[in-house]
Amino acid sequence: MFARMSLRWKLLLLSIFMITVPLSLQGVVTYKEFSSSTERRATENTMQITEQINRNLDRTLAEMQRLSLAPLYDPNVLAILNKYGGADSDAAIPTIEEREKMFLYISGAAYGLQEVKGIQIIAGNGFIFTNVDSTLMRFADSDALDWSGKVREADGAWTLIPPHHLHHYIPGDPNEYFSVARMLREPGSNRQLGMIVIDLKLDVFRTILANYRFEENGNLFVVNGANDLFFEKTSGDTEPSLIGDLRAVSASFGSGVYERAPNGKRYITVVDNSAYSGLKVIAYIPESVLLKETKQLQNFTIAIAILFVAAAGVIAIFFAYRISQPLVKLKQKMLLVETGNFKQSVPVETQDEIGQLGRGFNRMSEEINRLVNEVYAVELREKEAELANLQSQINPHFIYNTLESINMMALQKDNYEVSDMVTALGGMLRYAVTQNARTVALEEELASVGAYLKIQQLRYGDRLRVAFDAEPGTEGLHVPKLLLQPLVENAIFHGIGDREEGGEIWISASRFEDELLICVRDDGVGMDETQIERLRQSMLSPEPPGPRRRGLALRNIAHRLRLIFGPTAELHMDGSPGGGMAFTITIPAIERSQGDDQTIAG
Repeated sequence: MFARMSLRWKLLLLSIFMITVPLSLQGVVTYKEFSSSTERRATENTMQITEQINRNLDRTLAEMQRLSLAPLYDPNVLAILNKYGGADSDAAIPTIEEREKMFLYISGAAYGLQEVKGIQIIAGNGFIFTNVDSTLMRFADSDALDWSGKVREADGAWTLIPPHHLHHYIPGDPNEYFSVARMLREPGSNRQLGMIVIDLKLDVFRTILANYRFEENGNLFVVNGANDLFFEKTSGDTEPSLIGDLRAVSASFGSGVYERAPNGKRYITVVDNSAYSGLKVIAYIPESVLLKETKQLQNFTIAIAILFVAAAGVIAIFFAYRISQPLVKLKQKMLLVETGNFKQSVPVETQDEIGQLGRGFNRMSEEINRLVNEVYAVELREKEAELANLQSQINPHFIYNTLESINMMALQKDNYEVSDMVTALGGMLRYAVTQNARTVALEEELASVGAYLKIQQLRYGDRLRVAFDAEPGTEGLHVPKLLLQPLVENAIFHGIGDREEGGEIWISASRFEDELLICVRDDGVGMDETQIERLRQSMLSPEPPGPRRRGLALRNIAHRLRLIFGPTAELHMDGSPGGGMAFTITIPAIERSQGDDQTIAG
């Protein structure tokens, strides 16, 4: 397929290919590098965020852990807890003064801590002291609380309780809180006095996260080692598949970066474990979010690539046209040369190889045209020499005497038509044989044509009508011998010969300044423009081979005119279907005098 393409298309495709391929490779490399860089930056940023969240949580929880130890260093608190921590005080209610002391102590401890919802100090007998509201101090069954067993198992160590409701001492509060709790034991005796519970708002996580720029469509979770969910930040409803993957990551993965694909959706997962609190901050960042900026770059790159390819295409078309156009013209001229029209040349505008090829073609066509014309001229001279040789071999007197005998017999038989025909034929033969000159006076040529037409009128009768119109002063001008007879013959046989109504032939001659114009016109069948153009082209080409040589008489006339008078002489034709044909000969107006040579051109 490529081999059958034109040179213009090959140049165009090659130019676009050489521009598109490097540009595409550069775009792919840039896209990959930018994607990798974007993912790396987002991952590093998320790792820093998760690490800082855990560090801030550790500081907050460390402060709460220290706060949970403070009651053990206050004598008044220890005295009250000792009083209501034994089995003999199960139903004892602290006095108003004792409750007031505990309220003031707890309120002072929680002062300025916005993240603390409230502090509970639960005595051994189950009585709750709190700073939330002094009226909320009451008994509670601590054993019935979900998290109390976990606190007892810690046996004095601080414990982190997952989010839960505070309905046991704040009825009707719909919010959840997570807590720091520990068992309180008397220093020295290690006797159990009760427990302290510091209830923290979930806003702790939101406040910490507000200081960092987290991915808008990312998901952040805070869980403990038991997979209890403390906090989550999501861009919408959390997918069940993501919760399932969260449990697997929390249970099996340590700190680091992982690629996860729950339910076929790809995430970059960042995990940070706190050795202090045991909390894990896990961030899920959708890969589509990371590639959002990359997609914008990709679209921008594609748009730029399309723009450059379009511009390159326009430039490639321009240069392909400029390079191939001279070759296309050269090809067209070569096709004309193949048909025999050797007088061709191409314009040469450059000095490159294509320009050299054009100049070589011009020289070649000029040389071929010159050689063809020389060969034709030689053939024409040979034919004229043969004709002259034949003329010289004919005994004119024998022919004249024979024709005169025929004429006398026709007159004796009263056959005047035969007599007229023989007389006209004798005049034609005398004109053709007795004069060796290549040019004759116009009046002699018209007389010879008149004799020929007289013979044809005897044949066609009234169907053939003839009119002569020679401008005065043109009778003695040079014309080639036997110039008009082929034109008149064409007018009769090809123009009006087959028409039932016949036709008329006009032969005119006029002088226009230094030119002689001779016109042979008929009102016969005529020709259309295509036929006329084909006839003109046949006059320019060499004589075609074969028995059927269309336009041979006209071609000979045109070549004889150029051979005798040079390039100024021409044979022009015009006509229309049904309107006849007109052949006009234009030659230099040269007066004929005695002793004129037969060569006039040059």
